[in-house]
Amino acid sequence: MDVTTGAIVAAFGVLGLLITLTASTLRQLPDLINAFREVRRCLRREQAESSDDAES
Repeated sequence: MDVTTGAIVAAFGVLGLLITLTASTLRQLPDLINAFREVRRCLRREQAESSDDAES
């Protein structure tokens, strides 16, 4: 196998890996967004509770 063929095979291997990782990340994106929203919701709730305690 000469250098050109090896470089082409390596480039397609890297391209395949990038496509696989991108597809995997995109499949998990809705779960990641929901988790981020839950964290924000909890932080807001905690902040509201601590401001209510300060007023009491």
